[in-house]
Amino acid sequence: MRRIVWSQYISLDGVVDEPGQWSIPYFSDDLAKYKYDELFASDALLLGRITYEAFAAWPTMEEAEGDVAVRTNTLPKYIASTTLREAEWNNSTVIRDNVPDEVAA
Repeated sequence: MRRIVWSQYISLDGVVDEPGQWSIPYFSDDLAKYKYDELFASDALLLGRITYEAFAAWPTMEEAEGDVAVRTNTLPKYIASTTLREAEWNNSTVIRDNVPDEVAA
């Protein structure tokens, strides 16, 4: 059985927002290595619609972002959304119904 690892940026006072809005000043080489290792230890990405839409620029970023973009683009991506009709990013599957069972499968 595989496991799900939840990775999210959250401030000490509980703010959850797009990381570029507030986390950039706190980014470090240690955090970059952690996120890199986390990505390369993954065998799929489970995203919500908003995160999927934010990440959808990755197919055009391989030259600038190198192996991180290549890895992100080639991993299977599962998007839990009742409103997203089509996932155009390669290796993407939209999960519309019964998300817990679909993810478990």
